Amino acid sequence: VDPSSANEVDRYIQALYWSVTTLTTVGYGDITPSTNAQTLFTMATMFLGVGVYGYVIGNVATLLTNLDVEREQHVKRMDRVNAFLRSRSVPRRLQERVRSYYSYVWETRTGYVDYDVLMDLPPSLRSEIAMHLNKEVIKRVPLFEQANENFIRQAVGNLQPLLLTPGDYVFHRGDQGHEMYFVSRGELEVIDPRAHEVLATIGSGDFFGEVSLLMDEPRTASIRAVTYCELFKLDQDSFKRILSDFPEFDHHIRKVAQQRLRQGSKDD
Repeated sequence: VDPSSANEVDRYIQALYWSVTTLTTVGYGDITPSTNAQTLFTMATMFLGVGVYGYVIGNVATLLTNLDVEREQHVKRMDRVNAFLRSRSVPRRLQERVRSYYSYVWETRTGYVDYDVLMDLPPSLRSEIAMHLNKEVIKRVPLFEQANENFIRQAVGNLQPLLLTPGDYVFHRGDQGHEMYFVSRGELEVIDPRAHEVLATIGSGDFFGEVSLLMDEPRTASIRAVTYCELFKLDQDSFKRILSDFPEFDHHIRKVAQQRLRQGSKDD
């Protein structure tokens, strides 16, 4: 439209078009609208494009901001940990093990972080999630082969996560046993400290400590982590409380435990 020959409405639309293209930084391009209808349509298209662009950029910025928040929290936690270790004059080698632990938790997002989230759920929903995550861990154990679904559900609900760094001991020979353990990930060694000998290797899907849990026997070997290990433990008080609700299963499980004690279990 020629501004010199255009009426007031045409000039107003042309001015509005220039303002919109300038404010949206879309530019003028080689192809420009020639009629009022084309101009209005072009402006609507510009607003739509800018809106979509802003929405996408906004979501990406929010995602990056959330990632930065998590990293910032991790950095602050590590600053507190480092300050504590330095103020207490902790040996350098032990400091490195502590830092290595926190780095592993941050990089894998595992361990206590996941299970802290579940504590906000109501008991019924938390039980369903726990069953989905850990049901197979319990069912691998020969002691629980004849256990019914209710027993498995209660046992799973009482599992506690445990994260070990390489070189950590789960327990030492002679310790009184109050827990049994299930290996979710990692590798451990069964060690006879008297002979300084590795008796066996334990990996994902294995379990140990059940005999001491049931028979109140001291540990007959030491268990040491070779790699980073994610375990679940079931403590004696919780286990006895569960068994009290299933007296018919109590006799069976103790009989199996005695047989394993005679044959030699994995923590012998």
